Amino acid sequence: MDVDLKLFKNIMNEARHNSVLLDSYSPNQFKSKEVLINHINNLNILDDKSEIIILGSWYGSILIPAFKQVKRITAVDFDENVINIAKNRLFNHYKNVDFICDDVFSTFRNQYEKATLFINTSCEHMKPMKEWGPAPQYKNPWWNRVSPAYFAFQSNNMFDIPTHINCVNNIEEFKEQMPSNAKIMIEDHIKDDRGTRFLLIGKL
Repeated sequence: MDVDLKLFKNIMNEARHNSVLLDSYSPNQFKSKEVLINHINNLNILDDKSEIIILGSWYGSILIPAFKQVKRITAVDFDENVINIAKNRLFNHYKNVDFICDDVFSTFRNQYEKATLFINTSCEHMKPMKEWGPAPQYKNPWWNRVSPAYFAFQSNNMFDIPTHINCVNNIEEFKEQMPSNAKIMIEDHIKDDRGTRFLLIGKL
């Protein structure tokens, strides 16, 4: 078993005074990420030359170590404190991870052009992915500027959480938020203590 003891120590040290970090490893978080990870691994679409973009990455707690074998991971989140902790205290020994503090809708990055896989497990926190582009105008979605790539997106129906600004009632509603060139390959539902998470995986 490939156990990252350095990461484990980093988590324990940080968690002593950061309960929010522990939330990123909650049973619900772990379960939803595990389903996504298993589907991606079963598709066999990643190798040591692959590059992954995680939009709305939060700490990257589960996804970054799960896919650490790829060439490059770029984690993007607007929370400066979260990015600083992930970069300097959790994954400071990972040499293939870039951390960017920014709104995922504000700046098109060079890393996006060559990405193999886009992951967003925070779709409920932002505008629909089909509108990904420079705010406030979405006339030319950035999906038209990236190479053919895969995507794995999650949203949920947990409308009562204040930071959830774009929940969906069901997976059919979620499909309507996909980029126009998206071809859905996998759809799944993950039960949560507070509702249901919806997962769509496909190709652009």
